[in-house]
Amino acid sequence: MKQTDIVETTTGKLMGYLENGLHIFKGIPYAEPPIGKFRFRNTVEKEPWDGILEAIEFGRIAPQPDIPGSSIRYHPQSEDCLTLNIWTPACDNQKRPVFIWIHGGAFYYGGAPSPRYNGKFLSQRGNVCVVTINYRLGALGNLYVPDKVSNLGFMDQAAALKWIYDNITHFGGDPDNITIFGESAGSTSVGTLISMPNAIPFIRRAICESGAVALQGHHTEGGIIASEILFSALGIKIGDVDTLRQISVEKLIKKEGEIRLERWAKRDWTGYPPTIDEQTVLEHPLIAVNKGSAKNIDLLIGTNLDENTFFSFLTPELQHIDWNELTEQINMRLSDIDVDKNQVEKLISLYKGSRNSPFEVLNAISSDIIFRYPSIKVAEAQSKHNSNTFMYLFTYRTPAMGGNYGATHALEIPFVFGTLDDTEFLVYPKRDETNTIISEHMMDSWISFARSGNPNHDGIPEWPAYDVENRYTILIGNDIRIEEDPLQTERLAMEEIYDEWL
Repeated sequence: MKQTDIVETTTGKLMGYLENGLHIFKGIPYAEPPIGKFRFRNTVEKEPWDGILEAIEFGRIAPQPDIPGSSIRYHPQSEDCLTLNIWTPACDNQKRPVFIWIHGGAFYYGGAPSPRYNGKFLSQRGNVCVVTINYRLGALGNLYVPDKVSNLGFMDQAAALKWIYDNITHFGGDPDNITIFGESAGSTSVGTLISMPNAIPFIRRAICESGAVALQGHHTEGGIIASEILFSALGIKIGDVDTLRQISVEKLIKKEGEIRLERWAKRDWTGYPPTIDEQTVLEHPLIAVNKGSAKNIDLLIGTNLDENTFFSFLTPELQHIDWNELTEQINMRLSDIDVDKNQVEKLISLYKGSRNSPFEVLNAISSDIIFRYPSIKVAEAQSKHNSNTFMYLFTYRTPAMGGNYGATHALEIPFVFGTLDDTEFLVYPKRDETNTIISEHMMDSWISFARSGNPNHDGIPEWPAYDVENRYTILIGNDIRIEEDPLQTERLAMEEIYDEWL
């Protein structure tokens, strides 16, 4: 392994390795380990280390229950997990655009070492710096106890942004041209960070893939319920963070896993999401963006056509539901808002028009409730303040697993990173000529956007900005085309359901 030259940062000297023309640095600590007295406390700035840090291996990922099929299920875990990784063409003064990736996993699992997030292809293709980060997950990351603990994982993310902003020039990057991007919970993170005063100064551009911010999310009620369930399950007085701090990480994660399985059985996929706390997340991010919190941040945002199939196939009995059970499922998904029986029946009737089974209707409505419609609302809000707002809809149907997943959740990730040979979760397609071309077009759009705030390039049709008048959206699949307001009827149906938002 050929080593890089020594790089001097604000927190110490480090050295990475060279591979295929790239300078690669792994496992760089960006904050103090959140262990011992620092557990369940705000992120602490990293104290400088002595000597030269060999940054050649990924750091440990945040503690989390085992997820079968995950490519990082055997990666070492530790509360000492606040590290980041960098791929760069050179540690020079070229000031390249910088990508910062925030991984998904329902704020509950996942980590930067996943092979899906290998930054080498994106860095090589675009002559850009690519950074991936770990952050605290589960209760250790986003436990909410009013006036005591909240949004620690988001404080980690903001701390990582600051470290990168302060140091990326040493790795050939431009601190004034940082694009944060993420998928699912990572996308929700992006949508939240562009509303957070302590993160906004470090962000020039943002890409939200399949997440944005849930319309029913961020409210304190959900955070309080999640924390009360955990305290009760551990036999600890509700709100007693000092006692919780003494619980072993193994016991905490085991109990979280048991709780998670119980909630999954009730079709509750939520983890520990961000919560409005009047300190870090001051108000619902959609409201903040609508007021102009991200007016100086360019935005690219979108979803996959069949997001919900990923979750439905985790509960096989849903594949055989009848129309009565479908109504119950939709009522459950809309339980946080005031929707009457007639509205639900009208919604189902509309979606039935172009679908053959209750299962297909369930997936379409759920995909829109959780992913597509909230993303549209963010695009609407942002486009009022910044004309560099662009929307996509990923329509490529994976042939894996008999083609039943369609354009499912997380499917776009290996296309964006160029990591099509990864087979995590078994839903990703094997590399072929068609999907390689799609991947190259997506990579070039993401790179172009990071460079200039505009995702257009010669390989795709002219991609106009998004606004509420035309709603131009690029559809990315076996063919790539522009549509005005795709699936308009369904968007309007969702608008009627959520008519009180903004």
